[in-house]
Amino acid sequence: MSNLASGGKFERESRISHTYIINDDEVRRYLDHCTIPAHAQNVKLNESLIYDINYPDSKSIDYFIAVDGENTTLPVNEGFPSSLLTFFQFGSLVIVGSDLDDMEKKPFVSPEDIKKLKDIRREKLVLPTKNVALKSGTDFKTVVRTAIQDFFRKEHVGDDQKEHEGDESMLDTVFWFLFGGYNPTADKHHYVLSQCPHCGTSDIELWKDRMRKPDYSWECTHSKCKKEIFITDVFRLFEKVDEEAGAQGIVVYLRNVIETFLIIHIIKKLLAIEDGLVNRFLIVKDGPLSFGGETANMHKPMQAMISFLNKTYNINLVGVESSGPFVEHAKQISDKIKPGQAFLVDNKHIYTHILVGDPKVQEYGSTSYYSGRMIYKSLDERIYVLTMPVENHVTYYKRPEIADFKNIQEVLFSIAKLRCDIYENALIPIAVINKLISLSTQSGAKILEKFAKKSFKK
Repeated sequence: MSNLASGGKFERESRISHTYIINDDEVRRYLDHCTIPAHAQNVKLNESLIYDINYPDSKSIDYFIAVDGENTTLPVNEGFPSSLLTFFQFGSLVIVGSDLDDMEKKPFVSPEDIKKLKDIRREKLVLPTKNVALKSGTDFKTVVRTAIQDFFRKEHVGDDQKEHEGDESMLDTVFWFLFGGYNPTADKHHYVLSQCPHCGTSDIELWKDRMRKPDYSWECTHSKCKKEIFITDVFRLFEKVDEEAGAQGIVVYLRNVIETFLIIHIIKKLLAIEDGLVNRFLIVKDGPLSFGGETANMHKPMQAMISFLNKTYNINLVGVESSGPFVEHAKQISDKIKPGQAFLVDNKHIYTHILVGDPKVQEYGSTSYYSGRMIYKSLDERIYVLTMPVENHVTYYKRPEIADFKNIQEVLFSIAKLRCDIYENALIPIAVINKLISLSTQSGAKILEKFAKKSFKK
């Protein structure tokens, strides 16, 4: 046992092993060719991309909605730790602007004041993630697909609301989104799915008039398959699910898809309630406005929807980032931006100072973003990394202009108004909703794990 102790034979041999890497010429040559983003002191901002923000004399945004999601993956079998479930919780929080105005007049904001802001709606999802099957004996990929379809099937009313006739599920929202239901003159009659989740036949045409209600599904067109295709299969998440690897690879992308479609669901409802009502809301998403992985194909219909609606309305939507390379970079260059200014981040700046790449051959976000990114410094010198919808994100990252953003002055005025001291450069709705839906605390995870294991013993 003494050889395992500190300073023993094992440790000495381990240190010797490190020297083989350190002294290896091939390793040294490889590291000599590696680069990392330049330090902030060597960064020179393109002055033409820095804009002074002229705040509006009057405001039209009266309400704020924040949307966020949390997830945790846990084992559900004592003797088989590879059996995993992922618990999701999503929240949408509504804040009335006048309540914030009242808070601003106070010298100190108490916890009771924060409580007045909360109108929280929670949504839950349990996703079989690995080695978990339904008692019906369905294959694992179908188990995962069904869980996603069933979540979107729900009507998603608030915790304190009762379901009533006329409520529509998020499946209807996906249908409305895909086939341009927001446009009275839309003539889109079919959507091409990458492949059938059952037989793998490529380019399956999902015809609008052949969809089966109330299931929101189609029958595979291949003569030897004819199995059911869900409308939520358009997210293509099933392509990253298999019996051995499980569904762990889709968790992050699924969370983002649900967050985004909760936003689309909100926009759809606001449009239906009253003409112009959507103009009075600012919707805040935790994280950038984009789709990742297999779901990236959704960015095109998303961009089309917002561009169409922005011809008549103000779709006030903003993504707020709290971590990652863009946030790290923003902190480094904060002294190069004056209070009340926004620096629009273009392709050249991204691949020169933030991400590793070649700006001459790479187009940032060309297959996933429907938004443009900026770094904004408020009048009280807080730094925010924000994304807002643009009509053409490829054009934006080549040569961004402030006019690419609809109603940007009022959105940034509202962002400054939502300031919060709970976290560094945080916003009130995001900070509050993070706390209300968080599943990441150790004690909370333990409770969920015990609950899941107990349920599987029945």
